[in-house]
Amino acid sequence: MISSEMWKDYKLNSNSNLKKEIIKQYTNLVYYVIKRSKFVNLEIMDNGDFFQFGIEGLSEAIDRYDPDYGTKFETYAIQRIRGKIIDELRKIQIKPRSMTNSDGNKPYYTNVSLNQPADQEEGYLLSETIPDDKETPETTTEKNEEKYLLMNAIKGLPEKQRLVITLYYYEDLTYKEIAKILAITVSRVSQIHSQVVKILRRNLQVLSEGRV
Repeated sequence: MISSEMWKDYKLNSNSNLKKEIIKQYTNLVYYVIKRSKFVNLEIMDNGDFFQFGIEGLSEAIDRYDPDYGTKFETYAIQRIRGKIIDELRKIQIKPRSMTNSDGNKPYYTNVSLNQPADQEEGYLLSETIPDDKETPETTTEKNEEKYLLMNAIKGLPEKQRLVITLYYYEDLTYKEIAKILAITVSRVSQIHSQVVKILRRNLQVLSEGRV
């Protein structure tokens, strides 16, 4: 942890060597943000890119942090690091993703949350697209198949739709925040979100009808 004296010294002198020392002390915050972010499993960027952008966010946080405000640096830096990564994500072309990541783990959409509101206007949940059967071995298998279909539906979305869903469900951003990141209107974000939900519901309905 950096002492208040070191912060004062850096703010007064902007010493590059001291800044490097501060970065070393707080590099763990970059790892913390990356580990907690679902973006890391999207294969949108290499892990090295996530780390580089995170370090840039940390560097910006160090330059802009004012210890006199009373806010803990860790709290401030985490927001800056996360914001920097999200800002960079909007600038890149999302590359195709395989069913498993390079480390052998399933991508983020295998763990898609089904219990968050799928549409703020219509008020239903993504979980409502899957029948609420009792958990028997047979129904468990069926639900796994349905989740697999849901996974593929998300995987096949156009990049902007995929990013809207990711920012909304996995980064907990509001429509307004997503609109700012993607440089589109709030109503457009809402429209994209509604379209995606309908696509997912339709795909799951087709699967259910195929079992009849």
